[in-house]
Amino acid sequence: MKNMFTKISLLLLALLSFSSCDNDDYSEDAIEIATCDDGIMNGTETGVDCGGSCAPCAVPVTPGRRAELYVTNTNSADPSIFKYSISGDSLVTFTTTSTVAEGIYYNANSDLLVQASAMPTGVLQAFSGTSTLDTSTLTSSFTSSADLTAPREIAVIGNNYVVSDNTNNTFYVYTLNGSSFSLSATVDIQFPVWGIAFRGNDLYAVVDGPGSNELAVFEDFITNATTGTLNPSKRVTIEGIVRTHGLTYDGTDDVLIMTDIGSAADANNDGGFHVIADFSTKFDALSDGEVLPLSMQIRVAGSNTTMGNPIDVAYDSETDAVYISEVGNGKVLGFTNIGSGGNISPSFSKDLAGASSIYFSSDETDGQTGMASMTKTTNLYATSTADGNITVYDGSGSLINTIMSGATGAEGIYYSAFQDILIQGARTPTAGLQYFDMFSTAGANTTADFTAVANSNLTSPREIAVYGNKVVVSDNVSGMLLVYSYSGSSFTLVNSFTPDFVDLTGTLRSVWGITFKGNDLLAVIDGPGSNQLAIYEDFLTANTTNGSISATKTIGISGIVRTHGIDYSEADDVLVMTNIGLAAGGALDGGIHVVQNFSALLANTANGGTIATSNQTIIQGAATLMNNPIDVAYDSKTKTVFVADVAQGAIYGYTNALTQGGNIAPSINNTITAAASIYLYNN
Repeated sequence: MKNMFTKISLLLLALLSFSSCDNDDYSEDAIEIATCDDGIMNGTETGVDCGGSCAPCAVPVTPGRRAELYVTNTNSADPSIFKYSISGDSLVTFTTTSTVAEGIYYNANSDLLVQASAMPTGVLQAFSGTSTLDTSTLTSSFTSSADLTAPREIAVIGNNYVVSDNTNNTFYVYTLNGSSFSLSATVDIQFPVWGIAFRGNDLYAVVDGPGSNELAVFEDFITNATTGTLNPSKRVTIEGIVRTHGLTYDGTDDVLIMTDIGSAADANNDGGFHVIADFSTKFDALSDGEVLPLSMQIRVAGSNTTMGNPIDVAYDSETDAVYISEVGNGKVLGFTNIGSGGNISPSFSKDLAGASSIYFSSDETDGQTGMASMTKTTNLYATSTADGNITVYDGSGSLINTIMSGATGAEGIYYSAFQDILIQGARTPTAGLQYFDMFSTAGANTTADFTAVANSNLTSPREIAVYGNKVVVSDNVSGMLLVYSYSGSSFTLVNSFTPDFVDLTGTLRSVWGITFKGNDLLAVIDGPGSNQLAIYEDFLTANTTNGSISATKTIGISGIVRTHGIDYSEADDVLVMTNIGLAAGGALDGGIHVVQNFSALLANTANGGTIATSNQTIIQGAATLMNNPIDVAYDSKTKTVFVADVAQGAIYGYTNALTQGGNIAPSINNTITAAASIYLYNN
């Protein structure tokens, strides 16, 4: 595969300027500036620094390969599709009946142009035989049924056309049958949708909303796309993005590109895009809910880019060119020679009021969606407070390996496939963090090579939560949350926080289980009679000064006597917490509480409020064998909840945990003396 973004592209673009006007989400005035000496084809030029308002071009440009850029717009005063011939330096404008359009696709083999029309009717419009047309008014050859409310993007695989609808949080799936569309499925999604793209049979979708920098994948989408609710197979965070909208993937270069609109209120200056090269390797290594570090991406942003609200993106793998529809400033932009990114100027810039969806088509790049992810792994990692051993199971609960860590007692564990390292919190003989390089190659029943980081700040670690290169440790004895950065070879203490965990009764509490939900940290409030959960929104950036910190919101989970363990699934939007019952033990009084649709319930529960048992699936009773379930992990693939029960010395698994509650026996039962923390790697 050729090197990314190192070639010089011969891009010449002839564009017409248009006056700006309001669109449905943004309102900015485009300013036409005559630029006849900047080496960029912009303004009204028909060549670089010539034609239009500049001096005539001395030599006509010879057309090259078919390289076409299709752009829709949300400008109701100009209901058109704009077709730019990149190598031929021409512009064709197709006027349509749609006054607001988002979502565009062109099939060169059948010479069929399709756009999603939001107004006046929410339909897919298909136009046949456009390749031989000059600027003209188009009449739809056929349309879909009027199902769409606020369409955003179109993704196509075979004869299946998928439209993301932002208002309804829905994917509309149409089948193209010759000269007609039929609606085959209406798929409801748990989050607002925008940009979508296929990688093989897998559908990737940006998670829209203020502060959203997440990417979700729906594996084998068409097979699973039936009318009803569908959860993603995996959902991860793309570090460095403020709010994402546009998305494209190219299988030839294995490149995924996402746009960052920044703050929707600032439509002029804070936009950018992120290029993720070698995407398959990076994304496939991430477990559900993990973070793709900014260091593994190329970011283009800054004042020179003229991006304020880049709403969509397209990519040409032949020239390594990135094309942007910039709705905030009303422009179509192109970037080449991206290199390491940064504040670079566009290779070309053209005014286009209401620039919306963008699609690149060429004989070389059409249909290059690549291969779907094939590597799937589910491993459960467990610690022990008795011997410090690390025990590894597969997703069915079968033993894979047992590694001696050198600690005599450990609690808190995390595995990174990126670096093949395992991090655990050592409790004895010395409190600290340990990391293990090349962990997957460690032999059975051997002592792994490790580095113990003895730290006076840690006295009794309980849980570990990781966000990018930040490792958060809950320390129960000191009652602190400690934040470390991990360089790949060492830990550095960044912050020491003391949560003001005074519960609703006025009793001072400590910390135990912690987990990230996107950028937010969820923390269990420990203590007799505590069923409470603290939420720290945007934890790592909102809290930067050592000392006492306050939770954004504290809620109770009804039915819990005393809680310890916690896990959250981004893919299924499921929260799981343990109930240890009476810490004194003796009776089998432990349990687990499963909360589905947690995001909505959290948003609708006031500070100090409680999530009712009617909104939970509760597994408890003598048949469960749970006495003191100290930690928990959830597998979104099989809907299995794993529990580490320290009193029973066991790892239990309960299948169908979303629908099966009550006094049920575990389907998995493995013995580990003083079983403590568990972590599920599930890519």
